[in-house]
Amino acid sequence: MTFERFTGNWQGSFEGWLITPQNSDTMMKPMSQTLPGLQNFYMCGQWVEPGGGRPTGVMSARRLLKALCKEEGKKFQTSVV
Repeated sequence: MTFERFTGNWQGSFEGWLITPQNSDTMMKPMSQTLPGLQNFYMCGQWVEPGGGRPTGVMSARRLLKALCKEEGKKFQTSVV
């Protein structure tokens, strides 16, 4: 109840959207990381990707950075540290 009271998440969900058989066709696709009419605003994190948790947030950030590189005409390159 504490999660629900402070975040408004149904049943205290803390790991993204609940995927059900009824919404699986739309919820299994990543959401748009931009908003129409709002320039230079980008979203990433567990709430814009199916699933949840830290790994999902990192994957979302990677997807956004790759899109920004493409938009800027730069090569997206990763490295292992």
